[in-house]
Amino acid sequence: MIIQKERVSHMFRERIRQAYSRLSPNKKKVADFLMEFHHDAAFMTASQLARHLNVDVATVVRFAQDIGYAGYPALAREVQSLVKGELKAAHEFAAGKAKAESLFVKIMLEERENIEQSLMNIPADTVQQVVAILKAAKNIYIIAQGEALDLARFFATRLRLQGLQVETLSGDSVVLALALSGLTADDVVVGLGHSKFAVETAGAIRFARERGAKTVGLVSTHASPVAHVAESVILCPSKSMTPVLSFGSMASVMDAILQMIVLEQPDKAAEQQANFEQAYIELVKEQRENFVALEKDIARAG
Repeated sequence: MIIQKERVSHMFRERIRQAYSRLSPNKKKVADFLMEFHHDAAFMTASQLARHLNVDVATVVRFAQDIGYAGYPALAREVQSLVKGELKAAHEFAAGKAKAESLFVKIMLEERENIEQSLMNIPADTVQQVVAILKAAKNIYIIAQGEALDLARFFATRLRLQGLQVETLSGDSVVLALALSGLTADDVVVGLGHSKFAVETAGAIRFARERGAKTVGLVSTHASPVAHVAESVILCPSKSMTPVLSFGSMASVMDAILQMIVLEQPDKAAEQQANFEQAYIELVKEQRENFVALEKDIARAG
């Protein structure tokens, strides 16, 4: 029953996602605000929301109708239901009354929200453009700071399995200078802006653009400094019930990009996988033979 209630209260997000491409610029402002700041919007009237976004009240009303509601009050009730559920969950957790199972469901539903928001906010042509420049790149440099560096390494490893030349870099200025000093227009620099503190990563992206390299930003919010300097920006929301930001949507976006690369060049992907497996078999065989020889040497010496 918990899951069913959650699904009902999340329906407005799915409706927005499905209608988003058809909305006017002002209606998209309403959609973006509801998706990113639903706590603030939940208890606003149509006129209050219109004033906040500097649009007409009629725009807010027509937006609600365009996504399948009789009017704005019906949409507002659904958003309020979601917020009340989140507040109740937070209260139960603070009081130590939340059961592990229901808490897990709520966390997973929030991860789903992050992915749904990515789907709504990422233009299809932007993703296709990113896939194209990664496939064509001479060298790919993925830059990240802090805990995002491990996610960058994960992405780099999977891209290397597709035959791409990829290097992972931290935000250290010396490391960046050594790696990026020879950048050309054939190279691509990807910056992970998982938090508002990715200043060094943003600086590297700006440097890369000045050198003529193509740049991509995977960011958790448009407020990230990386979002302000990268040519192609993909939003990967990281909203979480805790102070620890979620990596779920960013990892999902990375996986989707990788899968698109594989699907667009299936023969090359199959060849790369076969080469990897053959190399692994040969390496393991050689190591086993060396180990057997070492055992014999030890036995003779004994």
